[in-house]
Amino acid sequence: MKWRANLRYWLLPALMVLFAAGNALAEGNGKRLALIVGMSNYVLAGTLPNASRDAEAFDAFLKAQGFETSLVLNADRRGLAGALSNFSRKIGPDDVALFYYAGHGMQLHGENFLVGTDAKLESEFDVPAETVALSEIINALEKRARISLVFLDACRNNPLAERLTRDVEGATRGAATRGLAPIETQSGGTLVAFAAAPGQVAADGTDGHSPFTRALIANLSGAGLEVGTAFKRVVRDVRKETQGKQQPQILSSLSLEFYFGPETAAVQTPAVQTAVPQTAAQPALAIPAVDPEAIEAEKDFKKALKIGTARIWHFFVEKHRTGEYADLGRQALAQIEPVAVRNASHLPQSVEARLLPDKDKRRNVQLALAAQGFAAGTADGVFGGQTREAIKLFQSTNRQPASGFITERTAAALGIKVNDRAEGIYSATKARRYDVANLEGLETDQTVLRALTCLRHFDTVYGVFGGHLYVAVRTGTILAVYARGIAGGCGAHLASISSEEENAFVASLFNADQSFFNTGYDPSGNVSYKMGPWIGLTQDPQGKEPRGGWHWDNGAPMTYTKWFQDMPNEGKKGDDIGMYYAHRNGRADTTSVYVNTWDDMGSSDGTGGLILEFE
Repeated sequence: MKWRANLRYWLLPALMVLFAAGNALAEGNGKRLALIVGMSNYVLAGTLPNASRDAEAFDAFLKAQGFETSLVLNADRRGLAGALSNFSRKIGPDDVALFYYAGHGMQLHGENFLVGTDAKLESEFDVPAETVALSEIINALEKRARISLVFLDACRNNPLAERLTRDVEGATRGAATRGLAPIETQSGGTLVAFAAAPGQVAADGTDGHSPFTRALIANLSGAGLEVGTAFKRVVRDVRKETQGKQQPQILSSLSLEFYFGPETAAVQTPAVQTAVPQTAAQPALAIPAVDPEAIEAEKDFKKALKIGTARIWHFFVEKHRTGEYADLGRQALAQIEPVAVRNASHLPQSVEARLLPDKDKRRNVQLALAAQGFAAGTADGVFGGQTREAIKLFQSTNRQPASGFITERTAAALGIKVNDRAEGIYSATKARRYDVANLEGLETDQTVLRALTCLRHFDTVYGVFGGHLYVAVRTGTILAVYARGIAGGCGAHLASISSEEENAFVASLFNADQSFFNTGYDPSGNVSYKMGPWIGLTQDPQGKEPRGGWHWDNGAPMTYTKWFQDMPNEGKKGDDIGMYYAHRNGRADTTSVYVNTWDDMGSSDGTGGLILEFE
């Protein structure tokens, strides 16, 4: 076919949609293992004629690439779960594990499910029993394999999901909806490829195979094509075949390179030719102009892919606003951040609010405008109509878009130092380790870079509130004395909290990650406890027990409290240190308990992490 022949002439940069390349090889001495599932014959969801054929074709393709495959066709929910269980037991820590699924998928309340052939889905309560959660599959692979690859041709129109959309109350607020939902991976060696963008429905195909699977087989095994580069070609082919109606997407946290085919392309030695002197009739070869901005965008794009957090993608799309990399960056952000949050954060007023968080900074802008001859009205820190017009006029004079809102570029032209910290934008949902080299050039906060350099051996979640950087550090069980040692070594202190809003922000950093907590059952009090990170709350030994003499490690007095019920209680002598804590009475599962309250603990108590504050 002509479009395949044209692959040889594809001269665009390798835009590597959500691809993170490393210098090490992906496989080592491990095996290539694959589970391929094709679901065509559904009891009530109709027939997908091409799903089984796609699975069989992909199975043959993988075998040709050296994979040991298991092919499962038309399985009910129990059969699918059994196949996944058997497959997971085969996977070793050096292996590459690949899961491919062609069939019906659906999302409910933001979580994705793969549908067994026996599914009826008469109500939302049937979903767990008649489907398999995609997150469970990905987690199983990530725990066992060195590299986890997931290919989902599962966004096909599902009549059961459509009916559930109508029946579930509040469906328009994120219940059962079309296509699949965005996901977040936790491993540094995972790639998940979707046949269509979140919420899109993928075509089953009319000529024996779906557009997505056909493009995978045609492009993945190209010599010298790393999987991320190859997927860019998959995107191009699917968009072309579907007239732009279907946009495959990929979520990658791969820190190693992986090749389906040969790692290097064969190089043909050209025949020796006699040099021909150039004459006037022979024009010189045109050398393409080098675009420095495109080179920098490609470099930053590769860094952002390796980090893969909402915060870094925010910085990327703010830095690179146009071009193909900018479009891909916005797609990446769409995968991991709710639309409402994403859209609001880029509104001009939202950007200005982050740059100028208080009246003093706004007053400085008004004074700077007046000093340069632009009448901004009274310098009162309030941007009314006159100030907005002055900003527009200043921007126009300086050849900037005349939005009337302060941007980083406008502030720089005025000589105004602005808040360069992305207030409230978290690094990620769960703790992870960061390579600071991949943050440089994108992360705008130098304090973040210093903090993560110091904490490079720990998994962290970080964010900014009130101009201060807060870092939740996951350590495994740690005593308070060592928590304070980490704080001092990084030039920080354990967090001090002075308001309900600040406490809510700090609690939101770690509550999505259960590994920050030590949990168990205390028979003496008949409670199931959940101990969270250490904070910088301490009590003078001479303080009046149990509530007297409390203050913060940085010397600030305690003006706000969020003690758990009946705390502090001086449960044992020396309980003079604060941590996040909650419990339930009796023997209970505390997984769903949201911890935003404190308790007094002692020097011999340990918990799963700490909260650092950098001023």
